[in-house]
Amino acid sequence: EPDEAAAAAAREARRLRDEDRAVSDSLLRNGGEVGRFNVLMDCAGMGSRNSPPVREIKRIFSFMQDHFPDRLGVLLIANLGTVPRMLMNLVLPFVTEDVRAKIHVIPTGTDERMAMLGQIMDADQVP
Repeated sequence: EPDEAAAAAAREARRLRDEDRAVSDSLLRNGGEVGRFNVLMDCAGMGSRNSPPVREIKRIFSFMQDHFPDRLGVLLIANLGTVPRMLMNLVLPFVTEDVRAKIHVIPTGTDERMAMLGQIMDADQVP
């Protein structure tokens, strides 16, 4: 369908733009040396009607592991509902172990969320 293809193309363009900005920012902060960046993906409101197709999710993870394996620090996934969690579980077996180890789903419980994010960032930076 044309609307679905246009929406997928728009998501892809935004993702590529955001990744390019992250790499540029990392290079600026590190004086031109290759640095790492972290990604926070908020899945609030994502459900069966507006989740990307499995092939698109696989393409995103493949792109990350092929082009950013050493630059990606962590991928934090927030507000992951049931349908997106199932989609992610379908895709993760196709992702290398190195990239899989960088993917963290943020727990919904306050104490669990604080404990997890406290390992990654300073406590005063945890939302």
